[in-house]
Amino acid sequence: MKHCLVLSIVCCLLLGTSTTHAQDRLLTQFYNAHRGVALTLKMGIGRLPLRIVRGFIPNEQGEDGVNAKKLFSKIRKMKVYIMQGYDGPIPGSDLTSLKQKLIDKENFDLLMEVRDHGNIVHVLNKGTEENLGNVVLLIQDEKDMIMVHLHTSLRFEDINGLIKEFNKKPKAMASL
Repeated sequence: MKHCLVLSIVCCLLLGTSTTHAQDRLLTQFYNAHRGVALTLKMGIGRLPLRIVRGFIPNEQGEDGVNAKKLFSKIRKMKVYIMQGYDGPIPGSDLTSLKQKLIDKENFDLLMEVRDHGNIVHVLNKGTEENLGNVVLLIQDEKDMIMVHLHTSLRFEDINGLIKEFNKKPKAMASL
């Protein structure tokens, strides 16, 4: 009985982590497919470096109770993929295909899509009704493409408070 319980716990842990690896696998496959036609850089930032960076963030609370340090502490892991095309931009059809694979195969939800002067930003998440969970940002401009994969425990109310805080600040300070 003890062996059966241990085996079932190990299986649950492996199945729970395999969904996270599937998202990473799709992004890594896309990244590897463009390695020959683009200048590429991949960087993973784990919990320890994120904690070190969090130490430099001031522990100030905004008027609505938004604490940047607290929000940053809810990001557990981050991967950044940067690609710059040698002969021009990476085709937009490739980005659209990646977005569809994330939505269809990995059950991501499209939270937001922003287009501005030829730049496109897609924000996708895979979480519950209250939690953002895993967040993927697909950012493409004229020549560059950046993919950011965040493993978070952020809640939607955290993001809403952050948006309200940015809307209160003057436009010159809000645009980073």
